[in-house]
Amino acid sequence: MSGAGAPSMVSETLPFKAEPHDAMRMGLASLKEDVLAQHPVEVVQLQHKEIATDKQFAMMKQIYGTAVPAKYQIETQILNKFGRLPGLPSSRLGLESLTGELDDFSFESYLGLPQDSEVAPVALHSQMEQRLNMGTKPVARPFL
Repeated sequence: MSGAGAPSMVSETLPFKAEPHDAMRMGLASLKEDVLAQHPVEVVQLQHKEIATDKQFAMMKQIYGTAVPAKYQIETQILNKFGRLPGLPSSRLGLESLTGELDDFSFESYLGLPQDSEVAPVALHSQMEQRLNMGTKPVARPFL
């Protein structure tokens, strides 16, 4: 039953959840938001940074050879690993200076700051449990 006016199967099916939804931490589950298609402008905005980075790497490879883009990627991976505990603000100054984001004044620079939020922050203990995958699965006790 495939016709010109038939909706695609992707929009009719719900996403598969591999793990149960933690309603205490993440609120009530809403699968409708996961199924809805994104707006075309949102897709372009999300892919813009990747496309610009790929073009920059291609240009550096043509001008300087393969060593410079490889060095840039290694430095980016190293600087991307640094961060504070979840819930604490981390500036990532080294990564911003390497990628040139220090010069950008974006929405996140003046709006959406955590100290201006009306929603209470999640407890540090529960964030660390999620990060270490301790909160969703029971810990097996040794036999004595």
